[in-house]
Amino acid sequence: MATTFKKHHFRNWFMLILFSISWSWAARTSAQEMRIDTEVFADGEETPLSHTVTLFDANAVFDFVDQTQQIAIFRAPAKAHEGQFILLDLKTEKRTEISTERLAGLIEKLSKWAAEQKDPLLKFSANPTFEETFDGESGKLTMQSELWTYEVATIPADDPNTLARYREFTDWSTQLNTLMNSSPPPGPRLALNSALEKNGVVPVEIRRKVDASATSLRAVHLFSWRLSREDRARLDEARRFLATFEKVGNEEFLAHQGKQEIIRGQNGD
Repeated sequence: MATTFKKHHFRNWFMLILFSISWSWAARTSAQEMRIDTEVFADGEETPLSHTVTLFDANAVFDFVDQTQQIAIFRAPAKAHEGQFILLDLKTEKRTEISTERLAGLIEKLSKWAAEQKDPLLKFSANPTFEETFDGESGKLTMQSELWTYEVATIPADDPNTLARYREFTDWSTQLNTLMNSSPPPGPRLALNSALEKNGVVPVEIRRKVDASATSLRAVHLFSWRLSREDRARLDEARRFLATFEKVGNEEFLAHQGKQEIIRGQNGD
């Protein structure tokens, strides 16, 4: 009888430990996952200018831009390797790679150039300074200056690791988009990303007003902390594209999109 009890007790104990390990592993795995739907609107408009789906899995971030039929895959830098973006063009079935080290170098050159210009917006973008306020109860974050203002509605992040990963991706993708779109230096958005992480929140709506422009922009973000079956199927398709698309240099890839200014920048001109 005692032996039977011991076996039963051991079996329950073993199953409890196994369940705890399995639950802990599942929690860590799900914490690595995230989906963000982003729509960008012009001031007062109800039809979005763009729609993007960003999927975080355990190893990479996949950014699907509907309007351009492009996918950007981000792999974060680590001690063993540098980070990189892999850009996939679904129209031409070509891909190219840009390292985060090279990207950082180009942004540094752009920022130094902008800081020396007479244009106030360029100078501000190179080294922005904001008056920052955050209301913990409402989640409203405001970053204000004479030239540039953000008004942000936020929610608490799922956990600190997810927030750090979101901030890392957003920092790098902001720098990439700066070059791809020939925009001013990314200093203002990098400052916003820093404020979001400091306050432990993610944005659900960002209103950006630049005094030099006639209109403001509004970005709406919908966060989900797990990936659906459809999301995983989309990731599998992107990985097939990654394996089959022809790899070309940055210059050839961007030439198909009329990005001559970016080509000169990447050649060091």
